[in-house]
Amino acid sequence: MARVKATPTMYNADDVWTAAVVAQRINCGYDKVGTESKPSNRSLMLQALEKMIPVTEDDRELAAKVRKYYQAKTFKVLQGVKLSEFDNNAMVLANRDGLGGNFDLAVVCSLPSCYERSVKRDQIDNRLGQASGGFIGAVGDKIIRTVEVIKCNYSMQWNCYFVSVLTTDDEPAFFSLKSQAEIGTVMMIQGTVKAHRDNITQLNRVKVIK
Repeated sequence: MARVKATPTMYNADDVWTAAVVAQRINCGYDKVGTESKPSNRSLMLQALEKMIPVTEDDRELAAKVRKYYQAKTFKVLQGVKLSEFDNNAMVLANRDGLGGNFDLAVVCSLPSCYERSVKRDQIDNRLGQASGGFIGAVGDKIIRTVEVIKCNYSMQWNCYFVSVLTTDDEPAFFSLKSQAEIGTVMMIQGTVKAHRDNITQLNRVKVIK
């Protein structure tokens, strides 16, 4: 006799997104696997859905923000922006009224953590994009500037860190360093203007001198 596939329990979408935020709050982040002393976010999420963990108004408010963030990606699609598979799945789930099954719950469970990272990344990109200082010097100029580190990403391909900064005159720039630069660090650099690209200056042969 063929096995009958169990129908997954369906939950109200708002409750699922809120339960995901509850799990994120309790674990102070996203823990996919969990341990004996620290349940996974998925486990905490299910407990919240079964009313075993209390939910706060702050949880509901944040869950609404997270859900709206991914719903808004619908407008990007309408504008012709191609989303990653993960973001597309998140968008689809954010626009559904009911959620259930392993896939739905697993994806939504991870989204509060993804939302936090995405908001921070959006804030950084907006700050760089809205910088009003313009380009630094002319190509070939040797410059010295005091800068604030806005973004620092490691490249395995090039075995270096790509650093984005703003000068004290609100001039955006980027360059590579062999060592990591902490976000928010203010330092003095020396380098050469290599190129001007899309309202940002690319620097070469950069040294931290202070």
